[in-house]
Amino acid sequence: MVDEFEFFRKVRAYYCNVPFLVRFTYRLSHRIDKAATARGSFSCRVNPHTQIVEYVLELQSDPISRPYSEHNSFLFSSAYEEIPPQTIEINHFPIQALRYPLPIEYDWQSFIMSGAEDAINVQTIQQLFKKWRLKGAGGELVDGKLKIEQVLLQWHL
Repeated sequence: MVDEFEFFRKVRAYYCNVPFLVRFTYRLSHRIDKAATARGSFSCRVNPHTQIVEYVLELQSDPISRPYSEHNSFLFSSAYEEIPPQTIEINHFPIQALRYPLPIEYDWQSFIMSGAEDAINVQTIQQLFKKWRLKGAGGELVDGKLKIEQVLLQWHL
């Protein structure tokens, strides 16, 4: 059994800036995707007044760019707008909030780790990337067709 203050202190000490890696692809041209990676970290904040653990993430990708390309076929044509070099940057994004039960007579580390795995996975990062829009050469928003391939949490406890 752990008292609430010790839980608060240990979560802040052990689960601050836990690194993770995201492997994703973006559309380069017709049927050609290019691989890229993003490095991120998450931290847990504990609010003892509301008994909530909040997961906050930060993420920065490798530079993404593509030249203008056009594909014409018998049935359809498609154009892929130019994307000048840019990165995906997400700062201080609250991704999940979990209520922790009192008294803390359970394995609190597995509680925190399973909460992180529920919050930071392929589906949730894909939803986050769907909201992100890349800027084209003229400043217009361009869909880069970002697709998350893998998310790796790097537990070092």
